[in-house]
Amino acid sequence: MVFSNWSLFAQDTWKATRTVTITYGLRWEYNAAPSSPNGTLPFTVTGVDNLATMTLAPPGTHLWKPQKDDFAPRLGVAWQPLPNLVLRAGAGIFYDLGYSAVANGTSAFPYLQSKIILNTSFPLSAGAAAPPLFTTSPPASYLAVVDPNHVLPRTYQWNAAVERALGMADVLTVTYLGAAGRKLMRQDIYNAPNPNFTGEFDLLRNGADSSYQALQAQFRHRLAYGLQTLLSYTWAHSIDNASSDVYYLHVPPGNAASSQEHGSSDYDIRQTFSGAVSYNIPAPGSGVWKSILGNWSTDSIVYVRTAPSVNVVTGQNPFGGYLSGASSVQRPDLVSGVPLWIADPNVAGGKRINKAAFATPTGPVQGNLGRNALRGFGATQIDLTLRRQFRLRERLSLQARADFFNLFNHPNFGPPTNYLTSPLFGQSTQMLGASLGSGGQNGGLNPLYQIGGPRSAQLALKLVF
Repeated sequence: MVFSNWSLFAQDTWKATRTVTITYGLRWEYNAAPSSPNGTLPFTVTGVDNLATMTLAPPGTHLWKPQKDDFAPRLGVAWQPLPNLVLRAGAGIFYDLGYSAVANGTSAFPYLQSKIILNTSFPLSAGAAAPPLFTTSPPASYLAVVDPNHVLPRTYQWNAAVERALGMADVLTVTYLGAAGRKLMRQDIYNAPNPNFTGEFDLLRNGADSSYQALQAQFRHRLAYGLQTLLSYTWAHSIDNASSDVYYLHVPPGNAASSQEHGSSDYDIRQTFSGAVSYNIPAPGSGVWKSILGNWSTDSIVYVRTAPSVNVVTGQNPFGGYLSGASSVQRPDLVSGVPLWIADPNVAGGKRINKAAFATPTGPVQGNLGRNALRGFGATQIDLTLRRQFRLRERLSLQARADFFNLFNHPNFGPPTNYLTSPLFGQSTQMLGASLGSGGQNGGLNPLYQIGGPRSAQLALKLVF
């Protein structure tokens, strides 16, 4: 498949007055529907608005008709009413590429042909062992398509900030910012929606939206008397109806309103504090003592945040499909009067989610528990570096350092197991660092370089030139 993207932008900065600067621009995006150099486009459908009657589109049908009017204006204003005070505001529209898992169609019908053999014995008969006949006619056992009415996802962003200088070395900034994601990509998975599609049917469409608001405060102390600091605090809330554009199992219409999916995002963190402090330790005395105790410095990073969301599910898939219990999207009913958490000194974090607080609904329906209604575990970590610089020549130095991560060995835990069918439901089974990813195609960094692991240290020698 060939993906073509074209962008043009124009930008200008105008100093309207001595104290007012305006930056404005316009960007144009054109992301064509994918093409194929040999004419073998993935198959698509017609009549996607009615799954019961939709049919295969003729081979070679374009996946969608791209728009040519996706313009994205931007505006930023900075005003300095006083020598030590700056006010800033900005807004803009930003478009995504809009492709998501579009390429999945190349590994679906008709390029993937299969048959299932049941109740057989070995050796296989010639008929059972024969590969399936290649066909471009329905029924299709697996198909991945894009809504023909597809448009580019977009985000509207805005912010306003006040920056105040406090003396010669200190700056305080307070910022409000918001973002609204609209027509975001979402993949819904249907199971055998009609006789022409007898297996999994994946539909990518503009079915998701999100909103984010935050209040940020930052204090900066420029290097003075050997000390510099950067302190940041954020209060934020992120809401959406799907936190990922793939692997979302569809709930049949009539069983759950789309508004029931609105809730805190999977990655919603309400409060975060981080601080970085560097200090050049003054050498006591002079002479021999200064040569021994001079050129020492220390760096420290402090990170504290509240807990992310936990989405409790039943571990069952009454809506059809082939996902595991961990991938279930059916939420349970909430049992009134039963506590959601239980103190338990025998599990990580000293508490676990109470299984008795939930009941599995009967049939293919959603429970009344909201999406991402619970919270897991927060995180606290302090890192410290101690270093010394040895000047060898004018432009050559040797730095010896010791880095300590999670200096006080504070325990940080990953999210608790969220599906009711697990014997470990409600308990955290990983340290936070291991739960954030393992690098490579699994995402995240190696646990050695994530926050939330046990205390560790490293020694290093650096030649600086």
